Amino acid sequence: MSFLTPLYLLGALGLAIPIILHLLHDRPKNKQAFSSLMFLDKTKPPVDRKRRPTHLLLLLLRCLALLLLAFVFARPFVTVDDPADAARRDRQWVTVLLDRSASMQRGDLWQQAKAKVQTALGQLGPGDRFTLIAYDDSTASLAEVKSWLGNASEAEVNTQLERLAKPGFGGSNLGQALVFVGEAIQEAEPEADEQPLARREIIVISDLQKGSHLDAVQGYEWPTGIKVTLEQIGEDDQGNAGIEQVASRMPWATAGAAPSFRISNSANGISDELEFLAHTTAGETLSQKVHVPPGRSRIVELPGEWVGKSVERLAIRGDAAEFDNQFHFAQNRQQTVRIVYIGEDKPNDAEGSLFYLASAFQQSSTLDFQVEAISGKSTDPLPEADLFVIGDAVNDSLAQALGQAIEGGATALMVVQSSSQAANLGQWLGADGVVVRDIASSDYALLEDLKLDHKILKVFGDARFSDFTNLHFWKHRELQNLPDEGIDVLARFDSGAPAWLAARRGAGRLLMMASGWTPADSQLALSTKFIPLLYSILKPVLKRKTQSRQFVVGREVDVTRFNNGQGGGVTVMPPGDGAAAIPVDTVFTPAAPGLYTAKGSGWSETFSVNLTAAESRTEPIVMDQFKRFGLPMSSPAASPLAVEAAKKKETHRREYWQWALAAVLLFVTLETVLAAKGSRTAEPVMR
Repeated sequence: MSFLTPLYLLGALGLAIPIILHLLHDRPKNKQAFSSLMFLDKTKPPVDRKRRPTHLLLLLLRCLALLLLAFVFARPFVTVDDPADAARRDRQWVTVLLDRSASMQRGDLWQQAKAKVQTALGQLGPGDRFTLIAYDDSTASLAEVKSWLGNASEAEVNTQLERLAKPGFGGSNLGQALVFVGEAIQEAEPEADEQPLARREIIVISDLQKGSHLDAVQGYEWPTGIKVTLEQIGEDDQGNAGIEQVASRMPWATAGAAPSFRISNSANGISDELEFLAHTTAGETLSQKVHVPPGRSRIVELPGEWVGKSVERLAIRGDAAEFDNQFHFAQNRQQTVRIVYIGEDKPNDAEGSLFYLASAFQQSSTLDFQVEAISGKSTDPLPEADLFVIGDAVNDSLAQALGQAIEGGATALMVVQSSSQAANLGQWLGADGVVVRDIASSDYALLEDLKLDHKILKVFGDARFSDFTNLHFWKHRELQNLPDEGIDVLARFDSGAPAWLAARRGAGRLLMMASGWTPADSQLALSTKFIPLLYSILKPVLKRKTQSRQFVVGREVDVTRFNNGQGGGVTVMPPGDGAAAIPVDTVFTPAAPGLYTAKGSGWSETFSVNLTAAESRTEPIVMDQFKRFGLPMSSPAASPLAVEAAKKKETHRREYWQWALAAVLLFVTLETVLAAKGSRTAEPVMR
């Protein structure tokens, strides 16, 4: 038995009042004087130290009445738990989000997580709904029970859980998983005869490390009536160090640069001295010490003596967690970039455009620039190229082939050096009456109104590189009757005439310069602007060809990029002995780290797959961050569903205060009757 207001039981102390009153002897109240006693001495009555209560039945009734009155105010009740009440219990939908990302491989985190799942199963009752979802970069449903049936349902869930023997190697996208569950709950439609769900809860079982992606929950409007509970494991994190490759800002502009790597040490790292290791295909292990204070990171270049060796795997040593200490490394293969110059220039002519064009592109460890020259009068088929540079007028057949190539996606740079190029320019722009007029001037022209936010000139956006006042143009041409639409003017001469222009033609681009870069035309070829400008024009091609051979678990790999962009019909060989080749059309998604080999007809290329760098950030997330994202993490006591459930539970109590109040009235009535019968008019006391 329990009491709603137990403090009222202190009222039972009032039982002392009738007991004390009944212990007192009755004193004579009426006196009558007798003449025969007037001469006698007065004596005190004897004192009886053993007082006994009088009228025991009245005393008992009065005590019982006071005791029951205190009992009534204390509101006694008894909670009944019988099958009828269990059948009427509120249904709940519990969804468990189980983190299976790579960071869960640390220590016994996976065993702790599975134990938390069992605890969640213990909260379920008959008819409840349960969903088990595992997440990393992606989200997958493991088990769905629409009506809980006790041991049978628990065995079904445990079977699916045991199939997930260990966590994978993916990253942790907790935000995506939470939104996925929120939308699934919102879209779920109850059956016609199904009892409504009074409680919907999402239980997240994870190490909640800082590398988790939470962007998806920002601004997400949560369905009403959902509560998110975060079950964090691994709060005693002892620190971790991670390694990742640092991409060069412009790898095509750097010849012979050694690969660089960032080694990070968490703020609670156990040491500030780590060991940087390299394992070669010949079985040799190279090592050097790296000092990285806790909470900091350091960029380390591959030592020169290591670069010449066939390194296949890097590693770090000296931190508490080892799941992310390996970094598989595949060196980039040199890619070919073909540039075709169309004109009458000679390769060794220092006064011609071809000479400076060929000199601008130098080979690197990742790129092999091949500059080929053809005549504008050639009748041979147009060769394939990543960039066409047109320095002279071309014949009709070549002009038509160039127009088709540009429409198909090629990039062409037209250097307007004579009025004879007007017909070609009008043909490619789809405009009639285009005129090219030479501008004769005794002075020089300057550039102005440069469009530095355009992707071609963005390389000069920094204030240190945006000064073009020292770039003089001795000769230039004025382009007249150009189309009004579809052309961007990137720069103008100080006379107002367009200097550099860009036009989108189909899937390709046509760029135009109204002045050449030879010393006879301008100072462009001898300035510091020339090479960055050409590389910027080629940037989409170079970026595609110099993409690193380093990939991340769970992210798509475009196999068409291999074999210099001709990787169709590829099979991928995963790492490990006995692995079977996987035929791939265009996209392959690796599930584990290691060195993979893409093979085609007469070629093969190796690429590496590693953990996402964010998984190395194993420090726990501060819980206030989840509240800032708007997760419905209110306590159960404050939840409207919980309050409603408490009210319903209260109606299942059996309360007895009504019966106690009836007993009080009965006892008071009996006491009144007995007291009335026992009271008589007091008789005189004779003395």
